[in-house]
Amino acid sequence: MAAVALLLIGSVGAHADMPALPTQALCAAETAKAERAYGIPSQLLDAISLVESGKYDADSRAVLAWPWTVMAEGEGRYFPTKADAVAEVKKLKARGVKNIDVGCMQVNLMYHGTAFSSLEEAFEPSANVGYAARFLKGLYASTSHWPTAASYYHSQTPGLAANYREKLMKVWNAGGSRNAIASLNPFGGPSEQSNRPRLGPNPLPRPAVSQRVDQAREAWRANRADVQAEARRIADAYRQARMVEYQMRRARMVELRQAQR
Repeated sequence: MAAVALLLIGSVGAHADMPALPTQALCAAETAKAERAYGIPSQLLDAISLVESGKYDADSRAVLAWPWTVMAEGEGRYFPTKADAVAEVKKLKARGVKNIDVGCMQVNLMYHGTAFSSLEEAFEPSANVGYAARFLKGLYASTSHWPTAASYYHSQTPGLAANYREKLMKVWNAGGSRNAIASLNPFGGPSEQSNRPRLGPNPLPRPAVSQRVDQAREAWRANRADVQAEARRIADAYRQARMVEYQMRRARMVELRQAQR
């Protein structure tokens, strides 16, 4: 996710006598859990993860969020294991690269790295998704509008936020990754029994935009005063969300100190 964007922590962990979830199902499992825990609309957090770290999965023939994703220097990188992804981030940091997004939700380490105790935790789906859920919830508290909050998750720049929202709404309306995950056999491999609808290989389907949306966009661009007012609202929402993030982080530090006594 972009620098402005991002943000609890529960784990996917399977029952002792059950097989672990396949890697391609980890992000979707955590976004579903976080949506329930934080009262986020169904599949919205999941749709954000698809836009942020979506990768085509041959087994389910769909785009699914990939937990071992790294974005830096304008290039997305998908790794087979968490260890490989962590190693890549260490190499990037050694070269002086600071603006790095990681994990299911592409949390930006330059702005939010202190939210995690280690790089390994930053990639852990439960921690990565949980942090994103908290940040999104804070943005919603500032905007009272989920699509707007989701667009601010990406950027406080009006044009970038609007473009991101357009992409995100298409993915959200397409149903997220739930149907694709349902097609995976929990014991490994695709299920041949499932005939649920699946997303196509493009994570950002582009159906024709309605005339009403086109007209609204042109009117928004034409009215510079509205653009400036929108920019101020975004900046205010971002500052408030950062304050919420700071307060939650401070409360966590207090809890840790108390636990160590």
